[in-house]
Amino acid sequence: MHENILQQLYNGKIYPAENIDSSNPEFQKMNKALAEEKARFIKSLSESDRANFLELDNLQGETDAIYGYERFAQGFKLAVSLMLESLSGKEDKS
Repeated sequence: MHENILQQLYNGKIYPAENIDSSNPEFQKMNKALAEEKARFIKSLSESDRANFLELDNLQGETDAIYGYERFAQGFKLAVSLMLESLSGKEDKS
């Protein structure tokens, strides 16, 4: 039996965050530069500062993940609202 999109999402077969296309050359270029600069910076730090920076970097990653989810949720809610409005035929004429 072929599962529809909702079933696939519910059953954990769709991972939107893993399907992001990062083949954009500008993104790849910037991501590589960021990684190289971060590695260079980390090497210049004392062991104590390196540990502090890595903790800060981890916190930033966690914050980015939460923010990414919130952006995804808002976009999803907007898409559903647009779909419901278009299917209902009720538009705000003000």
